[in-house]
Parts: sequence; C-alpha cells; structure tokens
Amino acid sequence: MAFPTTHAVTELPAINQILASIGQAPVTTLDQTNPDVAIAYDTLLQVSREVQSEGWTFNKEYHYPIKPDSDKHILFPVNALQMDLSDTADNREKDVVRRTGEYTVFPTAITVNDNGTGGGTNGTVLNKPTTTTGSGTGLTVNLKIESNVVTAISVIKPGVNYIKSDKITIAKADSGTTADVTGTVSETTEARGICYDRQNHTFEFTGNTYDFDVVWFYNWVDLPGPIQDYITARATTFVSSRMVGDASLHRMCQEKELYCRAGAIEYECNQGQFTYFGHPANLPNRYTSYQPYEALRR
Repeated sequence: MAFPTTHAVTELPAINQILASIGQAPVTTLDQTNPDVAIAYDTLLQVSREVQSEGWTFNKEYHYPIKPDSDKHILFPVNALQMDLSDTADNREKDVVRRTGEYTVFPTAITVNDNGTGGGTNGTVLNKPTTTTGSGTGLTVNLKIESNVVTAISVIKPGVNYIKSDKITIAKADSGTTADVTGTVSETTEARGICYDRQNHTFEFTGNTYDFDVVWFYNWVDLPGPIQDYITARATTFVSSRMVGDASLHRMCQEKELYCRAGAIEYECNQGQFTYFGHPANLPNRYTSYQPYEALRR
C-alpha cells in the first residue's frame, strides 16, 4: 500500500475547528509559518496516528497475505502501524517483531567518478552486478555508453546495506573487455523495518506467503466521519492545554472529546456487528454452541 500523504484541503476544516475552539481566527491555507497553525496541524497528525493505532474496523485487516522478496525478507509496509502473524497452524512456530535490521537501505542514485578506459558500443545498455569496498552486495545498474563514455547510469536492482559515499566498481565490459567504471552511492532510501523471527532467530522466511493481521495508517480523507470528529476533538483538547492553559476551556474540550468518542464507538459497533456470542474472524456472525474441549483450550 502507498504511503499516506497529507490532504491540506480536507484537513483545513479540522484545523479551523481547533483554532476556533481556542479563540483564534480561521485560516484559508495551512501555512505552517504561522505558529498556531503549525501546532494545531502537528497535533492533529499526532492524534490521528494514536487513534488509528487502537485498531478499528475500518483500518484492521485479518489474514493479509504478504510474500517474502527475492532475499527471503518481509519488509514492513510503510503505513502499517501494527503487524503480527495470523494465528494459523503454519505460523505457530514463529514469533515476528519489527526490526530495522539488515538489508533495509537501498541506493537510488550513483555518481560516476571514472568512466574507465575500456571499449563499449555506442548506446549499449549493460546490466552487470557490481562489487563494492563498502558493505553490501547484489547491486545491479544500467550504464548507457555513448562514444565510449558513460553518459547515464541508473539503479535497476537495489543492493543491500549501501550507505552514502560507498565506493563501487561497475564492470563496463560488453565483449569480454574488462575495463571498469567507478562510482559513489549518492542517494539512498531511508532505513526500513523488516520482520524478524524471534523464535527461530532469523530475518529469513522460506515460505511462499504469510498471513498477517495488520492495523493500517490512512490519510485523513480516508477516515470515516465519526473517527475524524473524534480525532479533531481530541486534538483540540491537547491544543487548548498547550496554547491556552485555561482550566474551564480544557474541561469543555474534554466533554466534547468524550461525546465524539461515544460516537466513534457507536460507529465501530455498527460496522463490526459484534455480539456477546462471538464469531470466528472473517466468517459471518453466527452463534457458536458450547463445546467442552474448547473451554479447556487456552
């Protein structure tokens, strides 16, 4: 899933509600050079993440399939707030946590330092593995050679654990010639979390697909109305205490927050169709009769 971005147009009414609650005039744009707007906006984003982290019907999925990559690693989706292996027979021998461990930093750009001296066909695009004097292996790049000079270079298969300023040597040969092109990693991705199996002490997952229970973080525009109202009211409570410090105003904001929380819970109950009888995940709501052996299972 794509990383959620901010939607200033849709978030602006929520910011104006927060500002109005503390006696500030509304604004027409989210100009964060305005300190009041900046505090309100940052608080709204913070509270949105906190509320969504609780896990609601709209942002929680069970048995979400994720495949390991070619290196047998499972990267955490960037907009996953919580992720755990589903309770299935295949997963019970694993205990997965998030770690910013090995193989999470990839180069996205390389600066050529030396075009080398070997021959090359004009316009040839080469696909050669590289070696490096830094950490990591497995980087694959494309070189475009024009008039025996490298004029373009792009990363095709990111390598692992490269950092900025790592020196690399790229094989330039296309007909048995062994001259080299050297370069420096100039841009990398941010470090990403990957799954670590605490039970088996490994980052590698050898299966084809694994099912996860995931709590997602969504854009403001994708949140249900009652959840938006609750987040706005809760953010207002924090902003009032940070910027005003008036006890009576803070109490009024807390009362509005509790009211909106009740509306969010009612929405959740209607969407989830929960019952006292309970029902298995991903199955229609139905009555489950008493079974003695189930009572003994913990």
